[in-house]
Amino acid sequence: MNAMLKGTGILTIVLSAAACADRTITDPPRAISATSAASVFSVGTLAVPDVIVTFEPTSAGPWYLPFPIPVHGQDDWSSLGANGSGCALYDHQIVENALGAYTYPTFAAQSLRLSNAVTSGCFGDQTFSKRLPNGASGEPDAEGTEFEFSPGLTRSHFEAQWDFASTVPDAEQPDLSVVASPDRGDGSRMSWVQMLDTPNGIDINFFEVRGRSDPAHFVGPLRIVSNLDRTVPHTIRITMDFIEGPSNDVVKVYVDGQLKEIGTSWENYYRYDAEAVAHAGKVPIVNRILFRTGGAAAIDNLGKGFLIDNFSMKSAQGPANANQCRNGGWQTYDWFSNQGECMQSVNTGK
Repeated sequence: MNAMLKGTGILTIVLSAAACADRTITDPPRAISATSAASVFSVGTLAVPDVIVTFEPTSAGPWYLPFPIPVHGQDDWSSLGANGSGCALYDHQIVENALGAYTYPTFAAQSLRLSNAVTSGCFGDQTFSKRLPNGASGEPDAEGTEFEFSPGLTRSHFEAQWDFASTVPDAEQPDLSVVASPDRGDGSRMSWVQMLDTPNGIDINFFEVRGRSDPAHFVGPLRIVSNLDRTVPHTIRITMDFIEGPSNDVVKVYVDGQLKEIGTSWENYYRYDAEAVAHAGKVPIVNRILFRTGGAAAIDNLGKGFLIDNFSMKSAQGPANANQCRNGGWQTYDWFSNQGECMQSVNTGK
């Protein structure tokens, strides 16, 4: 991994090809154990979100305008490259669904469209969602609590959810890859979830950092779902519970309402890897989702790719101790399904 400062002064993080090949999957599919699966509830929607984005031009919410108006600057979204002021002119834009060869009723009139027809090794100029009013971290000295990143409180629980679908539902788009990462808005990624088109359908892959080594031990890509039907939309939900101290953050990835992976965050990269020296051992907050197209460009995907829609996001303060889970207290935290799950999260971080 290489950490570098771009000309804008924004810190970006670049994984080397050896550490993070965006389209090469070498790990076997992963499965959640029966015990873990039984202890987790299935969820179709994110409860009580702080941010809801449908990309529609309606009076009920922020008015989003399609291409040729860039997504950059609309309702606090950032996409410098697609705006023509970054490392490359990315194929990221809001589109009118009726003009494409795809019809997904739940996506309504407009969606965000992303393809990897244009890529770069940059991060801070790619597409970032609007920010949360309150960011998330478990560290009292978290990096990024200044106004430009998160003007509100810093909470311990983060969730984001979005629907995605192929713009070519009846065929593979070879090498199509879009990666989504919880971030603070400058490329300081804290997790990694990939949507990847393959000959047999769409795969979902995951990267995590394990241990306290220098260089950081990046593990993945881990294939957590294989061969999703590309003719219908799918839902990804990622939750992060941040716990003070190293090696204990908990990341959960759900696909179509089912828990598919329990892993950890990238906090130890910032703590221990010598290449992260610019962070001075501090772990970044999370308050946005970064949608990135990196690796080798797949130019045949120009004007196609994945649609993103029904995006939502929230942060919340989790329980400080097990007592806050007892006597119905767990119901205060709407991401737990029972008292035991709440207490397990506090006691073991899982």
